[in-house]
Amino acid sequence: MAFDPASSKIVHLGSLRTDQTDLGPVRFLHSSDLHLGSADAALNAFDNLIKLALDRNVDLVVLGGDVYDTAERSTYAQLRFNRGLSRLSSAQIRVFMAHGNHDPVQANFTPVAPLPEGVYAFTEGEPQTFLMTVGATRLAVTGVSFATQKEEANLVEKIGATTVNADLRIAVVHANVAGIPGHDNYAGCTRDDLLNPDIHYWALGHIHDRTVTPMPAGRWWAYPGNLQGRSTKATECGPKGVLIVEAAGEGFAKPEFVACDLSRFLRVHADISGVPNVESALDQIGEQATTAIEQDNPLGLPTVVRVAVSGATDSHSGLKKLLKEERFVGLLQPLLPVNTSIKKISIDTTVPFDRTVLAARPDVVGAVLTKLDELRPAASTGSATPEESTDAGPEGPATSSVLEDLIDRAASTIGSPARTLTEKSVSLGDISVEEFLDQVERLLIDRLAPATEDEAEGVVQL
Repeated sequence: MAFDPASSKIVHLGSLRTDQTDLGPVRFLHSSDLHLGSADAALNAFDNLIKLALDRNVDLVVLGGDVYDTAERSTYAQLRFNRGLSRLSSAQIRVFMAHGNHDPVQANFTPVAPLPEGVYAFTEGEPQTFLMTVGATRLAVTGVSFATQKEEANLVEKIGATTVNADLRIAVVHANVAGIPGHDNYAGCTRDDLLNPDIHYWALGHIHDRTVTPMPAGRWWAYPGNLQGRSTKATECGPKGVLIVEAAGEGFAKPEFVACDLSRFLRVHADISGVPNVESALDQIGEQATTAIEQDNPLGLPTVVRVAVSGATDSHSGLKKLLKEERFVGLLQPLLPVNTSIKKISIDTTVPFDRTVLAARPDVVGAVLTKLDELRPAASTGSATPEESTDAGPEGPATSSVLEDLIDRAASTIGSPARTLTEKSVSLGDISVEEFLDQVERLLIDRLAPATEDEAEGVVQL
């Protein structure tokens, strides 16, 4: 049916199912952040999405924004996207799509063709609702698109203000809930904004980490994550795919994740504490990395890994030399599963140390460890320092100027991570004072313990 987006904010689509006797529950596929045009892998993952939708006989597909990687929309990506949509249209599967910050409505591009029949893109500005029947269920799908890349309006709140007479409601929008870090805070909203009891499922996009969050009475808000990982950045790692959601009772059952990616990115951590030599260390790293890869990727997809090695070990200096000589990858690669390539290796090991000996050193290491020991009794009682036992704010116990000064003085020697800890000292909402002090000590020892007294830059008075 032809659709004029300016004609009404509520569009009636009639029955979605050609078989009117099929009274089974509503079933839909939720995806977002396809980023088509960024790489062929994303296009191939989209083909897997289409196949999955057909195989699982879903009633509709909802796309939560960023279908394309850039506002210009690659011509090749448009062609591949339209062909996939045409396959869904031929199977009577409707598609509802919102535009996000990567593919806003107001963008300079030339469409290769009109969207296929049965594909509906939400307009900008104000929410639209598509009303339909699926079996015995009256279903409403409400959504709104980004007008431009930097959408500042609370689109979730706008959708929540709409009303429609339906048994189940799905909301489709690109948004950042509660300022999730690592992503621009476009169309920001709060968690409370999602609690509107009139919406049974919030089909969100923008955040590349998969998040499925239950709400009361069989309702959910969810990010399916992006369709295909693109790097070893934390949000791009692990299985990537879509959510299959089915109605249950007066709401929806827990969404089911199904992977669609054709390659995988992974961060691997190997702890080699106590390993006596370089050869044993390589074996341990290989074994731990292999276990992590096979657990994450049982189908043996091509995998790119970033390996972080830590622990107190006598192999510390040898591993550092291998890394400096650019020999590490060549030695580790044969120990990993086939189809695995190494993007980066980081060595954060230390030499084995005796804390008592370190605390007695007349340098910054000994001075800071001694000061930390003085602070710990006060931390255990909830105060920041022995002198300040009642200075606390809404975020918890305050960190004293003494501790801030301690970290600040050591920052030039410890390095930039100390500055991060100093910032945390302003507000300890995420960690306790004891945990904070533990972090300081670990950071100090990891950075400075390998140094000998002769190598120390000088005695520091604190």
